[in-house]
Amino acid sequence: MALDPAKIGREFHDELRRHYSEEEIVELGAFIGFNIGYHTFFGTLKFYPMFSPDGRLVTQEESQRIYGAVPASLAGATK
Repeated sequence: MALDPAKIGREFHDELRRHYSEEEIVELGAFIGFNIGYHTFFGTLKFYPMFSPDGRLVTQEESQRIYGAVPASLAGATK
């Protein structure tokens, strides 16, 4: 959706309609859009995840040690 919006076509929307109301689809789209924006913005700040894979709250320094130079969630942010 973020990298190639043209891939989201009528079939995708029809499948969503089988499970969700129009209002829920709009809410889901907004939620996804906000999260894509957050990740893009955090990528520009080199912000790392706040939690370790086991769920512990960690500092940015510890998170960088855990996730490496560029966490997977931010890898596409600069492309």
